[in-house]
Amino acid sequence: MELRQLQLFLAAAEEGSITAAAKRMHLTQPALSRQIKALEEELGVELFTRGAHSVTLTPAGGVLLEEGSKLLERAERVVKLVRASAEGEPLRVGYAPSLAGPLLGLALERFSQLHPRARVQLSDLSSTEMRDALAQGKIDVAVTVPWEGDSQALKWTPIRHHGMVLAVPASHPFASKKKIKLADLDGQRLLLYSRNEYPEYWQGVTRMFRENGLQAKVAGEFDGVSSLAAAVEAGLGVALMASGSRFDRVVMLPIDPTPEPVCVAAGVSTAREASNVVEVFIRELVRVAEEGS
Repeated sequence: MELRQLQLFLAAAEEGSITAAAKRMHLTQPALSRQIKALEEELGVELFTRGAHSVTLTPAGGVLLEEGSKLLERAERVVKLVRASAEGEPLRVGYAPSLAGPLLGLALERFSQLHPRARVQLSDLSSTEMRDALAQGKIDVAVTVPWEGDSQALKWTPIRHHGMVLAVPASHPFASKKKIKLADLDGQRLLLYSRNEYPEYWQGVTRMFRENGLQAKVAGEFDGVSSLAAAVEAGLGVALMASGSRFDRVVMLPIDPTPEPVCVAAGVSTAREASNVVEVFIRELVRVAEEGS
């Protein structure tokens, strides 16, 4: 049995018509019929019950449909792997710098030793941009805080948990403290990541304020960690940031009680099978996080 014959059989099974399948596969109807007949003779079974204008699967045809689909998927994967080994398979990563920074560098260093020919592309993206890029197949993996509502479309692998601290300018009255009470944030000028670009962060921070009876006085929204940190440095307000963040003229203060840690994970689309390089990269991310914990 040849893969081409299997492809033609699957087309006829899916279309329910030899004529429609022939058109889809760019063949004449007699040519496709001969190929399917040859396949039936080779297997020694009838695969279709033929009607005047349609075909339906026999029990044997149903088995071949199920198992043949798996076989073709496997064959296509083998072709991709062989081509990738010669060309250098791409690894396109979207990430949030404030959450993935140090981990990403170490994981990529190890990954490159295992796949030296891989073509790595890194994109600093917001949550919304990563969501869209994954859906459109523009990136292979997103390293960020998992977003809600896509449990079927995405598969998340937890990597680590980040604590949240308060970032204040060096000139702020809080800067001399070793720790800050959550209640002290009531009415402070609060700087946040954009609610449109980072909805999970926005919802988490505002929910924390609301549940503790505090006023979230939002004084500015920012599209990334660099602009948020610059605003804090300039004295425009205070911000809640990942505990590993470090910036000039910005003091990071623990909060009491400690806010719920943020989960950082690697997300891939379930619409496409993750390549070997993506799986290896995620594995190295997890290993680096475990060794650093």
